[in-house]
Amino acid sequence: MDRNCPLAFIFASYLVVVAIAALSGSPLTVACLFITDAAVTMFRILYERLAAGRPQTGSPPATDPYNLLEDLHDAVVDKRGRVPVLDSMPPVYPRNIPYVVESCILLYPLLIVAFPVWLFSPSGTLSILAIPGIAIIAAKHFVFIQARVSAGVYETASSRRIRRNRSLLLVALLSGGAVAVLSTVSVPAATMVAATAVAAPWVLFDCRQAGLGPWLPVMGGDAVDRPISTPRGQPHTTFAHDKRAVRQHAFGGGFLYALYTGISVMLPSVILAVSTHAYWLALAMVVLLPVFLILPASALVVWIGESHMEYRLYDNGIVAYDTYLNTVQWVAPVEDVRSVSATDPTPLWRSSLGLPDKGLILQIERVTGETIEIRRLTDAKGFERAYRYL
Repeated sequence: MDRNCPLAFIFASYLVVVAIAALSGSPLTVACLFITDAAVTMFRILYERLAAGRPQTGSPPATDPYNLLEDLHDAVVDKRGRVPVLDSMPPVYPRNIPYVVESCILLYPLLIVAFPVWLFSPSGTLSILAIPGIAIIAAKHFVFIQARVSAGVYETASSRRIRRNRSLLLVALLSGGAVAVLSTVSVPAATMVAATAVAAPWVLFDCRQAGLGPWLPVMGGDAVDRPISTPRGQPHTTFAHDKRAVRQHAFGGGFLYALYTGISVMLPSVILAVSTHAYWLALAMVVLLPVFLILPASALVVWIGESHMEYRLYDNGIVAYDTYLNTVQWVAPVEDVRSVSATDPTPLWRSSLGLPDKGLILQIERVTGETIEIRRLTDAKGFERAYRYL
């Protein structure tokens, strides 16, 4: 795609916004367009993180001091394979989901943007002219993605480097400033001038996001997926995870992350709610988003990590295969495996009290000293016995 195409859509979108401001004379309509643009921008950035083709190197997503959220990262950090979306959109990589989930907390500034609307209340009524404005905004972001696809950016970028967290915060700042400026306008004729003034920084931000102009964002990545050679022929036997245990584990991990997120934003939400009397917004920040966004996204991470995994035993090795992604995850040749054992992690005091155990853990110890642990397997003892007869 020609690099001038995104530039044309950038200026066209804001010319449409200014034209709507002049025709409608409604600061409220223009403010809603800027907030819509902010929301679409944030979700586009998160989607681009999912579409980054190279593995993420460096530190895992930020966790609390007690590492309650560490399982979310470990569940898919080594996951190979991708999921196609549409022919015109880049595929997404499940291993990038934790880096998107950790950014969900940054979506809260988008709600905070609603506070200036509540406080300053831009004048006017919502005009039907907002419909073409929303259409051109959506088209602009679609062209952004298409330009990145044409340039091959997603295949060579890693999740954290393709879009920085500060971009999400800057979007909230720009949209909040736009609403604050538009709230001071009371004369319809001045609405176009105010819309032009607040559109200027948006144009510069969009140009940088589209890869145009100076100070371009760094989108590279160092790590690459190395090909895996797999054994030939048919496996002797195949073992899978216990679906029920995986679901329980996924819900537990999602609940912990949602609880952590809700607690972390509780104090600032209460302060803002009391000072602005926007109690519904505090309820959304503390309860609704963790329950309907953070919890399902976190549970999805754990579910994707284990739900479709199969462990196939061949004459010359063990193969971990994801049946949904149709991709081999790892291979452990026989000569690289020192031992395979099913261990019981249940403490003695739990078994003596008749409490339910946590299930057997299959441990594959390699000659390099690395130990692969497989939890929630349907028949860990059967796996151990089958390996002995290879």
